[in-house]
Amino acid sequence: MAGTVIIGCADQTLAYELRAQLAEVAELEVLALAETTGELVRAVVEREPNLVIVHDQLGPEPVHQVIRDLGLRRPSSVTLIVAGDSDPENLGLALDAGARGVLTYPLSFSEVQQRVTNALDWSNRLHELLVERDSTRSGHRALVLAVTGAKGGVGVSTVATHLAWDVRRELPDHKVLLIDLDLEKGDITSFIEARYRTSVADLAKVADDLSLRTVADAVFVHESGIHLLLPPEDVRDSEYVTAQAIRQIVGLVRQQYDLVLVDAGARVTPVQAAVVEIADEVVSITTPDLVSLRGLRRQVATWEQLAVRKADMVHVLLNRHSKADEVQPDTAARLSPSPLIPVALPDQGRKLERATNSRSPEYATDTSWWQSLRAIGRHVGIAARRADGEPDATAERSRARGRRRADGDEGSASIEFVSVFPWVAIMCLLLVQLVVVGITYMWTGYAASAAAREMAMHSSYLDVRAAALDRVPAVMEGSVQVLTDPGVGRSTVSTQVPLLVPGVAATPWRITVVRQVVMEP
Repeated sequence: MAGTVIIGCADQTLAYELRAQLAEVAELEVLALAETTGELVRAVVEREPNLVIVHDQLGPEPVHQVIRDLGLRRPSSVTLIVAGDSDPENLGLALDAGARGVLTYPLSFSEVQQRVTNALDWSNRLHELLVERDSTRSGHRALVLAVTGAKGGVGVSTVATHLAWDVRRELPDHKVLLIDLDLEKGDITSFIEARYRTSVADLAKVADDLSLRTVADAVFVHESGIHLLLPPEDVRDSEYVTAQAIRQIVGLVRQQYDLVLVDAGARVTPVQAAVVEIADEVVSITTPDLVSLRGLRRQVATWEQLAVRKADMVHVLLNRHSKADEVQPDTAARLSPSPLIPVALPDQGRKLERATNSRSPEYATDTSWWQSLRAIGRHVGIAARRADGEPDATAERSRARGRRRADGDEGSASIEFVSVFPWVAIMCLLLVQLVVVGITYMWTGYAASAAAREMAMHSSYLDVRAAALDRVPAVMEGSVQVLTDPGVGRSTVSTQVPLLVPGVAATPWRITVVRQVVMEP
C-alpha cells in the first residue's frame, strides 16, 4: 500500500533503523525527518502525510500533546509512537492522545509491517470521509487566525475586533469567535461592549475536562453575533491560562466555529507562542516607523528560536499608513523579516474615535477602512467559502432590494413625468419669449442708432426710416415705428415684441429706444 510518512526522531540510530524497516514494508515515501517537535508539527501541517511516526523521547514539547494537536489539525495523518517499553500506562496515554498504535523498540519487522499497513488503511479511510464531508459542507473546522503586535499600541485589538465585525456583517451565518489572550492588558471590551462573568481562565481551570457545554457557558455572545472569550478580570487568574490549556481550548473551539480570531497581544509569552504555533495563519501588525519594525524583527526572531513558526509563515500588516510617512510600504517590505500584506490600513486619525468611545464598530463609517480590512481578510483566507462560489447573502439581498426598488420606481417615474411635463413646457416657452424680447431690444437699438446717424446728416424722413428698417429683419418691418424731432435733436424707434417667433404673432407690448442726435453743421 503506497503512502507518505514523516518521522519525528532525534536518535539518529533509531531513525536509520526506522527508515530501513519502512523501505521493506511498502511503497512508502519518507517526506521528512524532524528532530524536534516544532519541526515535526510544521512538516506535518505543510505536507500532510498519511503516516506520522514519533519517538516518545522527542522534545522539547510533550509528545502526547503534540500528537493531540496534530490529530486536531490534520486528522487524516495517522500517528504511531515508537516506545522503549510496552507499559500499559504508556500505551493508554498514547491512545488517549490520539495515536493509532505503538511500535516497541527494538523494532520487529512483522510488527512494523502490521502497524504501518493498518495505519495507512485507516488514514486512507479517514481521508475519504473528510473529502466527503468537505464536499457536503456538513462539518465545521475553523480557520484559526492569530493577530499579534510588533509592539504595544499598534492597533491589534482594533483590527481583530473590526475584522470579526466585518466578517459577521458580510456573512451573517458565519460563526465567529474572538478570543482575547492579551491576559494582562486585554482591551477587546474597550472596542465592543461586553458584560461577562466567565473568562478564558475559567476554561483553563478545567482544560483537562473540557466539553462543548463548558465552552458555551464561558463564551459571551454579543448582540452582533460575535462570540467572545475574554481575559479574566482578576489578573491573578491569568496564571491558570497555560500553553497546554490554550492548545486544548483552541482545539475544541476549532470544531465549533467557522473563524477563530485570537488577539495574542504584543508580548512573547508561552501562551502567545502556543497560539502562534497552532494557528493556521498569523498576522503581526506594525506601524510605519522604525521602532515598530525593529520590534517586529525581534518578535519573529524569537518565534524562530522557539521553533514555533518560521518567518516566511507570518503575514505582516502595515497599520496607520499615510503618504506623509517617511517609511513607505516598499521600505517596510525591505525591513520586514516576513512577507508584507499588499494592502495597508490607512491612517484613520480621529475617524475611529466615535466607534471606540461608543464601543460599537458600526460607527466607523470610512469606506476605505472596511474595504482594506476585507481585502486583508481575503489575503489570509477569511471567508474563503464565499470565494469558492457560495452566493453572497448580503450582496444577494442588496441586488434583490435594487430590483424591487427598480421595479417599484418605474411606474412612479412615469406618473411624475406626466404631472411635471406641463410645467416644464411652460418654463421652456417663457425662456424662449425672454430670448425673443432680448433680441427685439437689440434690433430696436440698432435701428434707433441708424436713424440717428441719418438724421444727423439732415436726411429726409424717408431716408431716416429706410435706414432704421434696414437694421431689423424683414418679418418685423411692419411693426416698426420711426419718429424724428429735428428741433429737439432726437430720434425714436419703437418695435412691437413678437410672440415666440418673429413674424407669426405679436404681443401688445412695444420696445422703444430713443437716441439723441447731434446735427452736423
